[in-house]
Amino acid sequence: MAEYEFSNELKEKMLKEKETNPFAVLSKLIYDGLYNEIITGKLLLDDKIIESQIAKNLNVSRTPVKMALNKLVEDGILEKGKGKELRVKKIRYEECLWLYEARLSIESKAAYLAAKRIKKNELSTLHHIIQDFKDIDKSYDYEKYIICDKLFHETIVNASRNKYIIDMYKTLEFALQSYRYQTMQLVYEDLFEKNGLERGSDYHNSIYRALYNRMPLVAQDEMIADISRMYGTMHMIKFL
Repeated sequence: MAEYEFSNELKEKMLKEKETNPFAVLSKLIYDGLYNEIITGKLLLDDKIIESQIAKNLNVSRTPVKMALNKLVEDGILEKGKGKELRVKKIRYEECLWLYEARLSIESKAAYLAAKRIKKNELSTLHHIIQDFKDIDKSYDYEKYIICDKLFHETIVNASRNKYIIDMYKTLEFALQSYRYQTMQLVYEDLFEKNGLERGSDYHNSIYRALYNRMPLVAQDEMIADISRMYGTMHMIKFL
């Protein structure tokens, strides 16, 4: 189990933020920094999160670090392991099921509305992502898959032009990114070989074509088909 350290990039970002806003609460900056490390897959399931080490790493007292870590535990982002060590909370099957159900409801409606409201520049963005997916089909680069998948789905949700749908989708951000990165760590090869990720360009291109041709019902159905691939992955997690 590796011991987690803040990256130099993140430390510089936090220092710049503090210089820009001297009244920023240090514990909030640390919280945001750790949160970002988790949703971008830099802070992993097996990493040990040690309060004293983070304080030393950031050259700050332990108090703001402790406050940030406690808040992350309260928010269900970190959990206490053996010996009271903190670690990233492993996503449970039940949480995957909730996420799956929420995505089906929110994103299918977003796709339906996006087919009516999407702009040319957004269609262009989706088209470029499809080309990246074609490369991923061959390379099995799951980290790149996560980046492309996130941008693809966010673009469609934003194209719905519905503030409430967009806000609801944002509430799924942590759970969805945790799901994406944790499945990468836990069941990497099977995701491509058994759950259709090697055909990611096909699924996403079907959604794109429906949006391009302004076909709301088809876009909705294709989005449901894409999200439904989660189901097989969820069952793989259930037995880990």
